Amino acid sequence: MSLITAQNIHRVFGKGDLETRVLKGIDFTVKDGEFVAIMGKSGAGKSTLMYQLSALDRPSEGSITIDGTDIVALSEAERTTFRLNTLGYVFQEYTLVPDLSALENTMLPLLMRGLAWKKAEKTAKKALDAVGLSDRYKYLPSELSGGQQQRVALARAMAGQPKIIFADEPTANLDNTASQMVIDLLTKANQAGQTIVMVTHEKEYAETCNRIITIEDGLIME
Repeated sequence: MSLITAQNIHRVFGKGDLETRVLKGIDFTVKDGEFVAIMGKSGAGKSTLMYQLSALDRPSEGSITIDGTDIVALSEAERTTFRLNTLGYVFQEYTLVPDLSALENTMLPLLMRGLAWKKAEKTAKKALDAVGLSDRYKYLPSELSGGQQQRVALARAMAGQPKIIFADEPTANLDNTASQMVIDLLTKANQAGQTIVMVTHEKEYAETCNRIITIEDGLIME
């Protein structure tokens, strides 16, 4: 069963002489439970495609359905609610709130969903335990290594049990050991049934996925 269905996706930036066509008509599906890697050279359009699929941006043309919801037709407020309740995100820059502890960062989207503090705290601790950070609950991001910060980001993404986790270059700023740990955690989550779409330029990590999509000049090549 297709969890994501994208049809004829175009993304254009700018107008007139400054117009840049980044995506040029992409058809793309992701099945429930898949771990899909999107690869391509810098500027090929892979991150732009992920932003369309993950409801962080809106395509200039085309349709995207996630779990039966037409996300292109949603208002901005509806898209925000949809993202919060349905999707999880891991970015290369970690995007942790610097003044919040690892536990508080992981709790944040749960509290935004309306969970009671105690329930959110219990759920967040379980997610941090799952990524090997049971001894780092109270640590601020500045007190954690890059690999540990990315594991907090992964715990935050997984805590709400999203339909899909979108990971944009999750190993880009990490050394080999930390990178492999993040990939192993994503693979373990996928083996437990989590659907994952990951953008990466590192073939060795893409090869752990169920399927690799290669983008070149705004089009899917293979």
